[in-house]
Amino acid sequence: MKLKFIFLGKKMSEPIDAMIINYLKRLNVYVKSDYLYLQEKNQAKLEQKILSTIKPNTCLIILDENGKSLNTLEYTQFIEDKISRYSSILFVVGDAYGIPNKILNSSNYLIALSKMTFPHLLARLILVEQTYRSFTILNNHPYHHE
Repeated sequence: MKLKFIFLGKKMSEPIDAMIINYLKRLNVYVKSDYLYLQEKNQAKLEQKILSTIKPNTCLIILDENGKSLNTLEYTQFIEDKISRYSSILFVVGDAYGIPNKILNSSNYLIALSKMTFPHLLARLILVEQTYRSFTILNNHPYHHE
């Protein structure tokens, strides 16, 4: 299993990026994971760059305000199910202009972090942290408290 996070737009905050890297290092204890920033003004080129990262048997999960909202335990079950059905998971977080329609239409799942709107840099961090949290729950690590 491999996880990849694609963040559309530029790197905006060194402290937030450092936190993302920290959670990815922790996540790598459980599953191979990495991330990529994609900044491209040409829509067709951006779509092609994203689509080129999708390998066979990859689950494409898009963060979208109209996606399904999950609490932490539901998200953990969601991830557990995808681990059993796919060889890799690709998460895409849009920028201020959202996600290209071609990518939205190619997605397997749309999920929302909340009904609230977050700055994209915080959405990136929250997604990576919640994914790490889910893997700690699945591995009985005491990071998550009920």
